[in-house]
Amino acid sequence: MSVSDRSLPPRGGRLFFVPVLCLPLAGCGDWAPLLPGTPAGDKNFWSLVLGLQYTLLLSVYAIVIGSLIGLVGAMLARSGFRALRRAVWLYVETFRMVPLFVLLLWIYYALPIAINELPDSISDLPGFDALRRMEPFTAAIIGLSLNAGAFLVEIFRAGIESVGKPQVDAGLAFGMSRPLVMRRIILPQATRRMLPPMTSQFISIVKDSSLAGVIGVMEVTRRATLLQTQILHPMEIYTFLTLEYMAILVLLTALARYLERRYPQHG
Repeated sequence: MSVSDRSLPPRGGRLFFVPVLCLPLAGCGDWAPLLPGTPAGDKNFWSLVLGLQYTLLLSVYAIVIGSLIGLVGAMLARSGFRALRRAVWLYVETFRMVPLFVLLLWIYYALPIAINELPDSISDLPGFDALRRMEPFTAAIIGLSLNAGAFLVEIFRAGIESVGKPQVDAGLAFGMSRPLVMRRIILPQATRRMLPPMTSQFISIVKDSSLAGVIGVMEVTRRATLLQTQILHPMEIYTFLTLEYMAILVLLTALARYLERRYPQHG
């Protein structure tokens, strides 16, 4: 069973959850404030739904940037230079130990102060001005990407090292350069083997994006919490929120399963 298969309950279990989660829709609770058809219902419904765009954008940015960090870090972790290997190790250990909640708070509140304390010759460099005036969405992307990258470094490194050395030696014997061997021999095989743990990590990124609300990003969880304080319908609002996350993750898991079937590990 793949990691992505273990990240969610079995198919029968997921089908069991659907009627359980839909029970409130069958007469339990007052759903009128969330159902379109009235001015208040339209406003509340679309407020929750539109929060998905921030959740999805955060997740996509974090997945792409975190994957780039992971790939570069995995390459550097196999470098012949000890200093580079130690730097990657320090990055991985640091960002795996710091809770994401704390990391987001530090990046949003503390990093701008730290940059202001730097000498002008450094703080005036391109890009530092944006970090000094940190926006919540930018801080969330940075935090989620750094956190995801620390885990993806190890996933990518393990995948690359799983390809047997004889295959690498054979590619070099045919006159391929090391970058070409990496691109044509190692990465295609490693990617197949990395799909299950990568999927599990991507699912974690989507779920972790809910923490971005603590620094003011108006993603679905933040919107649901604010709406709950206004209309006091916790069961209905948080059930709706649960269904939103389930919709995203079921689609992501289905895509992962398709890719695993399309590109089997030993294909």
